[in-house]
Amino acid sequence: MSAARLPLHIDPLRLAKTGARLHGSLPMAGMERLGSLLAAKPGDVTLSLTFDLDPDLRVAVLHLQLQAELELSCQRCLDTLKHPVAIDRRLGVVMNELQAEQLPEEYEPLLATPEPLFLRDVIEDELILCLPIVPRHAEHVCGLKMKEETLSETATSHPFAALAELKNTD
Repeated sequence: MSAARLPLHIDPLRLAKTGARLHGSLPMAGMERLGSLLAAKPGDVTLSLTFDLDPDLRVAVLHLQLQAELELSCQRCLDTLKHPVAIDRRLGVVMNELQAEQLPEEYEPLLATPEPLFLRDVIEDELILCLPIVPRHAEHVCGLKMKEETLSETATSHPFAALAELKNTD
């Protein structure tokens, strides 16, 4: 398929039989679950999908490569944090949990159904899985460190110093 037209739906089993390759970019604006986790409006994700059959396991395989830049909120300073994403993953297409358990460690399971999968949903799931649990800048970059240093310089008095003075006046 060309980079200009990515399909809305994919049938990974059929595409694996033909050895299909999909390349292009997909706007992340329609990915509502991902969008709710971002600090700013998302851009595009560049993707490369290669479908194949693993001859030893007799299972369909999807080699997924994604690149994007996500803007998250730093949980220290609440400023915007640019989070580059580069995913290179192999997914084994399975029909049930038993097949998923039998996959070797090199494959992540992709649960397929008789109906075609929404390509956008597969990509969105992978992007969500790569997000950090607690997004934050590196300590030397974070704006909060500078704010904390300023606060510690100004707040050198002890909060109960006034009580100690009252006690001494008795």
